[in-house]
Amino acid sequence: MQKSRNKKMEVASIRRELTGERLVSLTRLAGDSGTDEGERKLQLIWQNFRIQDCTKANAMVLGTDHPDFLEGKEAAAGNSAELFEDSLFPAGVAGVALEKLSSVHSHYFGSGFEKVVGKKLRAFVSDRYEYDEKTGRVKAPTKMLSKLRRTEARELVQDELEYQEKVKDKMASRGQAPKDPPKPVGLATTDNIFDPDKRPRYASTKLTPDECEERGSMGGGGMPNMNMGAGGGKGGMPGMGGPPIFGF
Repeated sequence: MQKSRNKKMEVASIRRELTGERLVSLTRLAGDSGTDEGERKLQLIWQNFRIQDCTKANAMVLGTDHPDFLEGKEAAAGNSAELFEDSLFPAGVAGVALEKLSSVHSHYFGSGFEKVVGKKLRAFVSDRYEYDEKTGRVKAPTKMLSKLRRTEARELVQDELEYQEKVKDKMASRGQAPKDPPKPVGLATTDNIFDPDKRPRYASTKLTPDECEERGSMGGGGMPNMNMGAGGGKGGMPGMGGPPIFGF
């Protein structure tokens, strides 16, 4: 009697934590599951309050402000169905042995199925799923599996579309990033641009070719006098010191 009273008080304490809430993390609500107290509280939550994604790391307990809030045996039945379907859906048409479902249920709820849900396990699975009396195996109905596969296919398509959209956004952001202007090809650097003050000079005179030509033209009119005599001699060239001769 005392034990039953303590259990009701513990359940009432958990409900107070859910009051005014929509979703509460299962791990936060249950506390440390590594202790006896934490393990017991976790089992009480499974038995009395509806859990969303109950076997996943991000499992959430529905609070009183959630539209699907359930408690008591209705919540236990909902948790049981979700727990069984986590095993039945991957198994497909092969199904799962009834004994295995019973063992899995006992692990999470910490109590017998009928005591928690208020219904025998065999009747429960027969109402919701396909149960073969001869083989003792339970499998999800074909319609349920087909619906699940369609849902999964839609989710995969949606995931692919979201991924493609992210890739497009990433490529667009790369295209809009500022870039350095392209450098002209084949253009000489400023160091190689022609500078008239830096023309090559002869080592002997330290003059440029143009400066040498200018000095030659200013130093006596060019070639020296090549006069070969007064008369010039037969066939000789006339003196170049006289006036220039034009014509032939």
